[in-house]
Amino acid sequence: MTDNPIVTSSTTGVFTAKVQNQRDFSASRLNVFFDGETFHISGQEGDPTTPDDHYRTIYIHVKKNGDNLTFHKLFYIVKEGPHTEKISADDGTFTINFDEASRHYRMSFHVLAKLPDKTVDILGSFDLRQS
Repeated sequence: MTDNPIVTSSTTGVFTAKVQNQRDFSASRLNVFFDGETFHISGQEGDPTTPDDHYRTIYIHVKKNGDNLTFHKLFYIVKEGPHTEKISADDGTFTINFDEASRHYRMSFHVLAKLPDKTVDILGSFDLRQS
């Protein structure tokens, strides 16, 4: 059996958003992961392991095809005690600036995330680095 090396990294930076009818979002936990086809970028506010179990997450998929990067999906997840709400957006306005060589990921976004009975306007950005 051959052991494969484990690669870990730390993500630092800023991930913020204005969310319609809610307080501003400011992530305290950040993550960037590339699976060979899609970048998975997330920012989480709050701690899902605490007893009150309140947190919010913005999770974004950006597809890579050669040198081209395209937005694929945004999820906005709100957890308050036993209640979880997950809404998503498949389109919007995006500016994507990823420098894979230096592991620097920047993006601004404006989406209308939708559920059958409501729409939530989300305007945000992130500027993240991995080490």
